[in-house]
Amino acid sequence: MSDREHRVYEITVGAAHDGHTVRSVLQNELKFSRRLVRNLKLRDGVLVNGQPARLKSVVHLGDRIHITLPQEDTHIDAEPMALDIRYEDDEVVVVNKPPGMLSHPSSKERTGTLLGGLTAYLRPAGQVPHAVHRLDRDTSGLILYAKHSHAHHLFDQALRSGWMHRTYCAVVYHREAFTPPRLGEWRTIDLPIAQDPNNPTKRVVAASGQRAVTHYQMMDATDQVAVVQVVLETGRTHQIRVHFAAVDMPLVGDRAYGGPVWRRAAAHPAAAAFLAFPRQALHALQLTWKHPVTGEVRRVMAEPPEDMRTLWREAGGDPRVWDRLLADPFAAPPGWRL
Repeated sequence: MSDREHRVYEITVGAAHDGHTVRSVLQNELKFSRRLVRNLKLRDGVLVNGQPARLKSVVHLGDRIHITLPQEDTHIDAEPMALDIRYEDDEVVVVNKPPGMLSHPSSKERTGTLLGGLTAYLRPAGQVPHAVHRLDRDTSGLILYAKHSHAHHLFDQALRSGWMHRTYCAVVYHREAFTPPRLGEWRTIDLPIAQDPNNPTKRVVAASGQRAVTHYQMMDATDQVAVVQVVLETGRTHQIRVHFAAVDMPLVGDRAYGGPVWRRAAAHPAAAAFLAFPRQALHALQLTWKHPVTGEVRRVMAEPPEDMRTLWREAGGDPRVWDRLLADPFAAPPGWRL
């Protein structure tokens, strides 16, 4: 059990750990990282039955282990701001990020970031936010932050192990004379992504890159654009944007990867809306995760923002597509159920 105010864990030794060392219990029962265990050793942060204990001490059935996590510091300036919090527990907080806001400071912009706002929000409880994943500045939607380094370790491992699913929705152009997939039919883009050798801030599809896998299904389409639901299997930088551009279905508003499709769309009656849309039309719709210690499954969602709804409506799209997304927001490709 965790104590939010003091970052404390207390566990009672069960039969599975009878006769094991304190170190073994911390690493196997609570999934503490080796680095955190070393820090606890240096700070005398472990008690057994109320008495200071060494990591190599042997514990027995019924012993109570009390762990106080080390105090954390951060170099991020606290910036109080309004936050759209969609979920919170002792270990994580999920925030719905508006478009146009940086998730974290950059070398050129140090203030006005979501991380600064969460630093101010968590500071009274003595906690420090850690981003488990990130969103581009102009992508809206859900981001999960851990409240301390141990939770960050747990959820980083969960993400890497496939215990966390990220579902997005996007408005994309589609090819002329293109036969779209049937509604509800999942398709996969499996193309490696590397840093653009001519522009280090961009990414390209290249054989030398890291494997990147994107699953998607088309929810609805007009003659020029479609709403797609997207599930990431990997999480490369700009993955969704690069992948959809690579199959000639770039995101509406994506000035970095939009390419020649923009010129084809110029003759459409809604061209002004397409070309004026100020960001890539991408929203992080839903997060689903299985807690790496308790095994509990959590699902959180954030409805698509009004700018994407307006874009779709002006393109002649059926507004009921958003109702379908929200009615079954936890859909995933076969084999991806938690």
